[in-house]
Amino acid sequence: MTARTARQTTDANALRLLLAQDRVGGAYMLGDLDPQYAPFCSWFVSADGDGRDDAIVMVYDGLSAPALLTLGSVDGVAAILEGFIDTLPEHAHAHLAAGHRAVFLRHYGIDTERPMARMGVRAADLAFDPAWERLVDPVIGLGHRDTGDIMALSRHYPDSFFEPSQLSSGYYLGVRVGGELVSMAGVHIVSALDGLAVIGNVVTHPDHRGRGLSTACTGLLCRRLAEGGHDLIALNVERDNRSAVRVYEKLGFRVHLTFTQGFIGRTLDHRVR
Repeated sequence: MTARTARQTTDANALRLLLAQDRVGGAYMLGDLDPQYAPFCSWFVSADGDGRDDAIVMVYDGLSAPALLTLGSVDGVAAILEGFIDTLPEHAHAHLAAGHRAVFLRHYGIDTERPMARMGVRAADLAFDPAWERLVDPVIGLGHRDTGDIMALSRHYPDSFFEPSQLSSGYYLGVRVGGELVSMAGVHIVSALDGLAVIGNVVTHPDHRGRGLSTACTGLLCRRLAEGGHDLIALNVERDNRSAVRVYEKLGFRVHLTFTQGFIGRTLDHRVR
């Protein structure tokens, strides 16, 4: 047996092979292998002593601030940080899988931590309610001309990661009441190549909650994604948001794993070791 190794790579086949072992857990990263996202990604992989890849750290630079995601063995992630700490971003929005938080604290401080859950559903297991199509104020498609209204609605969800470029996917739905956009659901990632999508930016105006608008938008969005050939749909939700978790469970989603979300900032500790 040889020593554990860590490397930076652009080998999409090797990355896809590793991420395919846990498609729900690796949904964001697997989707980012799609050609429309891949140019914004940097990939770091660790292999155990037998040469088997077992951990990934990915940095995505296509947003206003870098996003850093982890998956795999704790030892592997530790090896990546030890080998590439000066290459990884000094600050980033981070999704740290279970066990990885302690590893990152050797090199980073973590602010605004939130306990999160990754949920997933297969297209065949999606629930559907015909009532979603019979709302008094119907669910409609959203596009670039709705950008201003989407950004205004997103103010009611401070952790929104909405970027206007996401509208080009064609997978954004919403409800207008009296001309005002009051509810919406969209996607962070949609990959025809790997047949998956990650839902995000599910927001309803506080004055219109309790009417099932988010459920209808999300349910119809999931059906449209399934009809578009996306066999796996995933999302992130705060573990403490039980009402949202229950809504997603009614749609067929199940909790797959938990992780910590927060904003990481490099400390000087690694420079004095």
